[in-house]
Amino acid sequence: MQISLWNVALQTINFLVLVVLLQRFLYRPILAVIAERKQKVAREQEAAASVRQQAEQLKQEYQDKLAALQDDKQRVLSQAHAQAEVELAERRRIVEQQLTDLQTRQTALLKSERVEVERQLREQAVQLGLSVAERLLCDGAVVVDPVAAAQLALRKVAELPKPEQERFFSDLVRHGGELISAQEPSSFQVQAIAAELTTAAGTAIQLTTRVDAKLVQGVELRLGHLSFALHLQAGLARVRAELLPR
Repeated sequence: MQISLWNVALQTINFLVLVVLLQRFLYRPILAVIAERKQKVAREQEAAASVRQQAEQLKQEYQDKLAALQDDKQRVLSQAHAQAEVELAERRRIVEQQLTDLQTRQTALLKSERVEVERQLREQAVQLGLSVAERLLCDGAVVVDPVAAAQLALRKVAELPKPEQERFFSDLVRHGGELISAQEPSSFQVQAIAAELTTAAGTAIQLTTRVDAKLVQGVELRLGHLSFALHLQAGLARVRAELLPR
């Protein structure tokens, strides 16, 4: 097979023409498109970087604002706590002052009431003492003179029914009498009482005497089966029973 130079030359020319055409109409547009896409990608990367930077900046601003809010919140809470402590202390002071004033008023009132009660008790004690003294004096409950006491006892016996009088004198003659006094009676008083009893009974009566300081004042005559308590102790007991009934 023979190779024609002319054919080789034509094919070479065709190839070169094809290369030129491809470079001009295909390769350059492709390179332009690639370059444009590269530029577009670069622009998008720059935009993304800018957005990312803005996002980071916004995030930092948000964190800064959040930290500022936390600081403000803590400051407000601290101020509120301090204000609450001040108000609580003031209220506690007011309450304590009110309690102190109330206690002072109550103490003064109690003192005034105690003074008034003591005054009333003194007045009542005086009135009670006067009432007791009046009763003792009016009723003849206390007789200091033994002879007068014996005469009073015989007068009371005379007021008894006849059978009771007979029984009284019978027991008096059989058992005699006893004079109990707060102070030692004189021999004259003992003789005078014995004479009174003898006259009333119609026969001699045996009379014994005894001193009992518990009577305080007055005497007690035990004649037969009867007893005549004419001393202060018995008088006070009767008055107490009348004034303070059970």
